[in-house]
Amino acid sequence: MDSDFYITIFSIMVPIWFGIFAAFFFVIGLRGILTKRPFLLSSRWLLLVMFIGLIPAILIPVFLPGDSPFILKWLNPSIFTLLLVMMCFALKGYVAYAVTDTSFRDALLTSLQKLDLPHEETISTIRLTSVEVDLQVSVQSWMGSGQIKTKQRGQGSLLTEIATAMNEHFRVSSADTNLTACIFFLVMGILMVIGGIGMFLLFQRVL
Repeated sequence: MDSDFYITIFSIMVPIWFGIFAAFFFVIGLRGILTKRPFLLSSRWLLLVMFIGLIPAILIPVFLPGDSPFILKWLNPSIFTLLLVMMCFALKGYVAYAVTDTSFRDALLTSLQKLDLPHEETISTIRLTSVEVDLQVSVQSWMGSGQIKTKQRGQGSLLTEIATAMNEHFRVSSADTNLTACIFFLVMGILMVIGGIGMFLLFQRVL
């Protein structure tokens, strides 16, 4: 296949990738900024976006000529495939946006009480004594984000119930907010749109 074919393929795919990232960033950013309320979102959505973003690197061998050097064809796809696998293990649970230390803790404890889940607190773990499950909690207050996940596997439905209760708490209460992460995502979305348009125009000039 000649070079024009590859340029045509990438001229279509690259703006689409930029658009997908931009849409995800806009959803996160605008939801927090417009509602001015914290919220939780499953990490699976971020993992899906990262997977889409890594597809071009993983599929490099498909678009390169057959006589390309082995390292050029397979090293980068191998690295990014391994990175994606690592993300599958790292990106678990739910991510909270527009939260503060206080609002996140209040929502979590209120939700556990609502779901009738007695618990014991440590520095970074909440032990749900009735079901023998450990919740791992972290909050980056300066960024306005946090994460909640279970230490044990197979507790997805329980975690979903807790996250749903926390989102309901945020909807009906006047929780403190920190919109730093949401503003960051909004700016990233705008930059992605600009980048996508720029790449599209660049490919049009080349073609």
